[in-house]
Amino acid sequence: MRQPLLWIGITSTAIALVGCTASATTETDPHTSSTRIPRHVDQSTRPQVAFDPCLDIPDEALLKAGYDASSEKNADFPAGSYTFLGCSYDSVDDLYGMNALSGNISWAEEQEKSKDHATPIEINGRRALLKFNPEVRNSCDLSMETSYGMFGLTRSIFPDHAGPAPESEWCAGLEDIARIFERYIPKEG
Repeated sequence: MRQPLLWIGITSTAIALVGCTASATTETDPHTSSTRIPRHVDQSTRPQVAFDPCLDIPDEALLKAGYDASSEKNADFPAGSYTFLGCSYDSVDDLYGMNALSGNISWAEEQEKSKDHATPIEINGRRALLKFNPEVRNSCDLSMETSYGMFGLTRSIFPDHAGPAPESEWCAGLEDIARIFERYIPKEG
């Protein structure tokens, strides 16, 4: 098993993934029209996070994207003025680690903090940003607009050789993974 990793999170804050546990409180099946109580609720007037990667990305989707559902570790980032619900996963080939975060910062805030290293794209018709920062080796981010804020992926490559992976590989395939997961994100709040 890998040592805990330091990830560059969607919030541009380093998040130590230590596999902490969280109790997921659900009132109903997450795939019904009923509303689930979020695992974390901040003290702001921001919308509640409606999509929880730990509960709402099915194992089949993770496998299709090349990730091992049994490697799931909690990666929440609760704060007083916003909330990020997240999980981390290892790829089935053990070459990648991915952090999936769903947060209630506004899309405008996400665009502003990413403006120096983001390319606007679309994922299944949803506004998105592909974020590549050459100063953060072996890593690439992608965020998508949601009705409550944003959903993002941070992926790290663990090269099977000394030194970094070629830059052309850092973001390769991340948009395809986002297309798989996007189908599960609610279209409206």
